[in-house]
Amino acid sequence: MRTAIEALNSRNLDILAPYIYNNFVLVTVDNQKLTSLDALKNYWNGLFSGDKPLLKQIEVRPTADELTVFLSDTTGVTNGASEDVYHFTDGDVRVMKSRWTVVVQKNNDHWQMARVHFSADLTDNPLLEATRRQAYRLVGMAAVAGLVVGIGLMWLLRRRPKPA
Repeated sequence: MRTAIEALNSRNLDILAPYIYNNFVLVTVDNQKLTSLDALKNYWNGLFSGDKPLLKQIEVRPTADELTVFLSDTTGVTNGASEDVYHFTDGDVRVMKSRWTVVVQKNNDHWQMARVHFSADLTDNPLLEATRRQAYRLVGMAAVAGLVVGIGLMWLLRRRPKPA
């Protein structure tokens, strides 16, 4: 878990390579299915890049609910929670609580992540809130623009000469 935290927080996902099982699957909090380390790297780095990136940084802070439960000598499951800190490009900082589950598989005497699943409360989501704030700003600007245009039209119509 320490290596995964370091990898995500530093955006150096290559250090996860020894811990990724050959049939790795990760389901993200936004319902993306990733099936390789390269797919994970593209997804994670994509959150911080592009024409108008929404995020500057994410600080992941997972904690396990309990020790790994071993289903067999070669398979284990653990789960927990995380309170991740999202740093937005507009300067806003928000915390998103999520839940996670990891299935580990023993491969050549090394434990590797085979399945990872994240979930979050849709009603308490900082990314959704940031999008909502942006929409409110746009609606507000459109309302002000409409008001200014309406006042201008009214003023022009009142100055029009009256028909005789």
